[in-house]
Amino acid sequence: MLELWAQDRPSQESDTLWLDDTAQRCRAALLRYGMSARLEQQVLTPNAALLRFRGSDDLTVAKVENKREELESTHGLELIGVRAEPGFVVVSIKRPHRMTLGLPEVWAGWETRNDAANARLLIAVKEDDGSPLFLEPQPAPHTLVAGSTGSGKSILIQNIILGIAATNRPDQSRIILIDPKAGVDYFAFETLPHLDGPIIDREDEALTRLDALVVEMQRRYSLFKEARVSNIAAYNKAASEPLPLIWLIHDEFADWMQLDSYRAGVEAAVNRLGVKARAAGIYLIFAAQRPDASVFPMQLRSNLGNRLILRVDSAGTSDLSLGIKGGGAERLLGKGHLAAIIGGGTTPIYAQVPFIDTDRLEQLVAVLVRDLG
Repeated sequence: MLELWAQDRPSQESDTLWLDDTAQRCRAALLRYGMSARLEQQVLTPNAALLRFRGSDDLTVAKVENKREELESTHGLELIGVRAEPGFVVVSIKRPHRMTLGLPEVWAGWETRNDAANARLLIAVKEDDGSPLFLEPQPAPHTLVAGSTGSGKSILIQNIILGIAATNRPDQSRIILIDPKAGVDYFAFETLPHLDGPIIDREDEALTRLDALVVEMQRRYSLFKEARVSNIAAYNKAASEPLPLIWLIHDEFADWMQLDSYRAGVEAAVNRLGVKARAAGIYLIFAAQRPDASVFPMQLRSNLGNRLILRVDSAGTSDLSLGIKGGGAERLLGKGHLAAIIGGGTTPIYAQVPFIDTDRLEQLVAVLVRDLG
């Protein structure tokens, strides 16, 4: 089905002329403002023209940023971001018409093993080179997803759930889904056999499941000790009853974190899980529209090493969400435009999350349920 949908996707009109024109206008503008402008590479991404200029004392990120308003108002160049790379200054200029990446075409080349559980999830396409961006629990097992209304946060979480289900049997991966909004964004997944119970929409039930995960982690470590192995992969190779991976996905966690009892319970459970959960095959994904300091305390932040940040409302929220300053998530374009910190890194990876509409999502879930039936 994915292959057929990818073939049905309408062809994109070439934007080569726009890319060439934009590169030349940007180069001319930089020269006009007294900067060097040795263009080494120009790349068209789904969202932007990505221009790599040779760095020098006459061309720095700060100097380009200082001319942001002039570049837009005088030269018609809307900067999404400017960043430094070794030997280069990379300027990203918004496309007038963004290209929609469909989930079928992005997933078409995704290959996974059938004989073992898969925890390496294809979530987006990198802007730099068009290669896939994967979320995987090595070395950081837990993840924060953040994005304001219209950013594509729900689509990203849907893709994560779909990726788990499409590349694992129900006995290989289980999904616990918590959503204070009564699961309105996830009705399509209610029939998935990977779901470990109905969608949780009450605080007390959510805390009970989090506490149960701590108990399950301890049980798994006891099994590892008896089997004289250190992690779930080694255990499953020899076990007569392999253990499934467990993904707990908590959308809109900020809604309940304003309650003192819930906040304390979440912090305690996440702190106990911490990095030990990775070896046990237990992974947490927490999502919120605006994870400010009041609902996203330092202890919780320190345990969520992967950051998948879509467009947010302010530079302060961007810095808090990404865990670094100047990541620019407030300048992202929405609709799946992503800044990612993977594995506790310090440099954002910019990428585009693929899109799938509701009808095709429901069709794909129905196919998965039928095939697993």
